[in-house]
Amino acid sequence: MECFVDRDADYVRWTRDNPGGFVINTYRRPSARYLKLHRAGCRTITVLQPAATRWTTGDYVKICGTRADLEAWAARMLRASPEPCSLCC
Repeated sequence: MECFVDRDADYVRWTRDNPGGFVINTYRRPSARYLKLHRAGCRTITVLQPAATRWTTGDYVKICGTRADLEAWAARMLRASPEPCSLCC
């Protein structure tokens, strides 16, 4: 499992190198209020949306790994379950 904060190039490389992996998109200070689970290839987290210029240097960070590891992390650290993306999960 790896957390990407202020490391856009590393994050993009991770998604390319781990096509079977998963990503949690969350606030810079991870919060149970927003934990979105995506597949590594999901277009919502691999293609910059209009007006967006970065992945991990703004208000959001990416936590990457296996689905099981990410779900366990969310339960342990935030006592929450990530919400699966409706487009990819």
